[in-house]
Amino acid sequence: MRHPTRSDYAHFVPIKVKWGEMDSLGHVNNTVFYRYSEDGRIDYVHIIADGGDTQTSDGPLLADLRCSFRQQLRFPADVEIGTRVSRMGRSSIDLEQCLFFADTDDVIAVYQTVIVWFDFGAQTSMRVPETVRERIRDMENVPPEE
Repeated sequence: MRHPTRSDYAHFVPIKVKWGEMDSLGHVNNTVFYRYSEDGRIDYVHIIADGGDTQTSDGPLLADLRCSFRQQLRFPADVEIGTRVSRMGRSSIDLEQCLFFADTDDVIAVYQTVIVWFDFGAQTSMRVPETVRERIRDMENVPPEE
């Protein structure tokens, strides 16, 4: 995996690290990193899915999520999660996310995520809608692979 930089991302969500997110060793617990990923992922999906209406018959479904920790994170800190689509398949979207210290290129963690577009009524994957694909293309700093 190449080293991500802030300029790779057009979408950021600011996050304030909370004291209660630390573990007994004094750094942010690893499980909290997955919540940070969720903050960025959900905000991004709301944009590409035109408001992210959760009452629709189809939409994104999390299929895989991986996190590579680059350094420890401690309270107090202001961080930002950058989210981008790195690849669009027929029914899946690969997201790359990066947790940065606010306003820096200093990487704390890197995430790889697969989202499958899902027909909840039929209980099967489906083609990512063209409107979603267009929003992604319009939004990204680095064009996703297709």
